Amino acid sequence: MSVNNTTFRFLAILSVLTVLNVTFLGFNHTRKENVPTCSVDDVLGGITDYIRGTGARDIESVMPEVCKAVIRKTDVKQNLIASVNGLISVCLQRNTSKTLHRTLPNPIVTLFTTWSETNSTEKKTVHNLTMRNWAQFKPMVEVVVFTNSTEDAKLAKAYGASVLPVLQHRGGGSPVLKWMFQEIMKDRITSTLFGYVNSDILFTDKFVQTLQAIIRNKKLTRPFMIIGRRTNVLDVTLEESETFSDLEKIAKTRGELFGANAEDFFITNSAFPWAKIIDVVVGRLAFDNWIVGHAICELKIDVVDVSDTVLAVHQSTKAGGNYEGFQNKYAHYNAALFKALALNPVYERGFTICTQERTFVSFCGEIMVTKRRDFWGPCDCHMIVKQ
Repeated sequence: MSVNNTTFRFLAILSVLTVLNVTFLGFNHTRKENVPTCSVDDVLGGITDYIRGTGARDIESVMPEVCKAVIRKTDVKQNLIASVNGLISVCLQRNTSKTLHRTLPNPIVTLFTTWSETNSTEKKTVHNLTMRNWAQFKPMVEVVVFTNSTEDAKLAKAYGASVLPVLQHRGGGSPVLKWMFQEIMKDRITSTLFGYVNSDILFTDKFVQTLQAIIRNKKLTRPFMIIGRRTNVLDVTLEESETFSDLEKIAKTRGELFGANAEDFFITNSAFPWAKIIDVVVGRLAFDNWIVGHAICELKIDVVDVSDTVLAVHQSTKAGGNYEGFQNKYAHYNAALFKALALNPVYERGFTICTQERTFVSFCGEIMVTKRRDFWGPCDCHMIVKQ
């Protein structure tokens, strides 16, 4: 957004607030007790009706009776209309500029995940629903599955995904994260972003919209990472995941937003220095918070938290639950790696609430990127590391 547009929108909003607070509250202060007064809520209700009618009805006519006396004042009426119309105008201009914006090449992101062989019916159902969900984003999203299972490879290909073998793994067969990124990026140079996502995560259309907004806001020559929180929903069914609105419904009715320390997807551009990342593996504890904190504090790379604009539905199962990683024999592989390399991670630095930037939905309904202002104490990169 340009400086002029930002300033204009701010002034429009400020003007509306000024009219509401000074004119209406000032007017009410002069009224006698026990006499109905025009409240800010009354005015907001009238403005809502005015906007819904796109200005077809006079603004005075949509206001409650107790507000009409104030609205009849010529300067008040004109100022209020000008403020509302100014704000709407900015939103319309923003929406028009988005449609005229340069078209982003497809795919905008290559998503990849990994599957290990399993006889679990629950796991197979989860994989099916994930592939079905991700396939809806084609051609904007390309999908790759890392697996050494012939059966899993067949399933992935049935949904239009590419398949690659797992050639670098540690800790009981878990793939090395940076190796997967490097494998994906060397053969898919047309993609703008590259992202690892756990195999049980479902997205809505806001996912792609958010990525598009970030691409338009960030310099692609500079490295950045995108992360976010998940919403746990137990035993997601085929019917419940059929459409994006269905996902939003189950997330609202029986979903639970998980902790800021759990990160299930990591999306970067090609400038991200994966060569500088140690061989942490996915599916084991501690790699997620370490890599985010390392990117923020040591590598000085921007990390964007998209939790407020991206719904990431985690398909929780009765067998695996939300703490499945703790149950594995090699659960602490990454922690042992940190110790062997004499690293002492402060994991809190890598929580989602510690990112330098976040996404939000503006007054105009547009997804935008902004600097984070509400930093949590332990996010401080200068905090002393406990030995």
